[in-house]
Amino acid sequence: MAEIKAPPTDPKKGKVTDISSFLTVVGNWQIEQEKRSPSGGEGFLGQLWYRGVNQQFPSLIPGVYRPSFTALAKRKYSYGNVEAKRLHLERDMLGDFRTAGAAFLDGASVVDLYFRAQHVGIPTRLLDWSTNPLAALFFACDGEFGMDGAVYAMVAREIIPAGARRTTKEKLHQAVMSMRHPFVQYAIGLAFWNPPKDDHHPHVLPVRPDVILGRIGQQSSCFTLHMHNALPTNNDSLVTIPIDADSKTALRDELHRLNINQFTTYYDLDHLSKEIKRCWGLEG
Repeated sequence: MAEIKAPPTDPKKGKVTDISSFLTVVGNWQIEQEKRSPSGGEGFLGQLWYRGVNQQFPSLIPGVYRPSFTALAKRKYSYGNVEAKRLHLERDMLGDFRTAGAAFLDGASVVDLYFRAQHVGIPTRLLDWSTNPLAALFFACDGEFGMDGAVYAMVAREIIPAGARRTTKEKLHQAVMSMRHPFVQYAIGLAFWNPPKDDHHPHVLPVRPDVILGRIGQQSSCFTLHMHNALPTNNDSLVTIPIDADSKTALRDELHRLNINQFTTYYDLDHLSKEIKRCWGLEG
């Protein structure tokens, strides 16, 4: 299964209880990455990525690999191995989305369509990350208030192993890819019934989408793309920053004072309404 194995938290370092302590932990980690890989934060968009979740998990997996999706794929299809069944269900659901949603998709390419599907909740092989650590902290504090959250941080390009191959003859470089990269287009095309190529080696890829108005821009979004038949992977730079369960509400209030909230994160009227009600004590 194409998962990213998450490291355990270090109990000696404690949990994040406020934004100041969070920024200290993140700042120290960023300094460490600059020391071990001086080009780790180079460029305007950067290589340091963050993912916030409202409860901790031993591995990081996108929607196609979640238990409920896998269980449905096993029930629905009687042929092939589990990975083949997942791919078939992914293809069928994306086909429904593409056909029924055509009026809203403006003739989008399959790559654009795939990223749109991810952001409206269709299970895909994309896993959300952000170049903004405070955006990740928001998601770590969003729900499951009785459980510790977590922010995962990594140098994105190191998700690709050193010496990885794109094909039998071609090296896969440790680099963040755009959504127009030919290997990204090939990987996403598999979800739209394009045939796999025997000489293409599957990996978990770091992908940066075009920054457009809406959620992708508001959340400083980036993604890992967990290719069909990719193996589990590690990233030596990956760390788990625990977020204290009892501090989530206070952290949400701190983030709101910094203009990071449901409205500025999702940028639609539904979430504006939710944030207004939360601020007036009508949440839930």
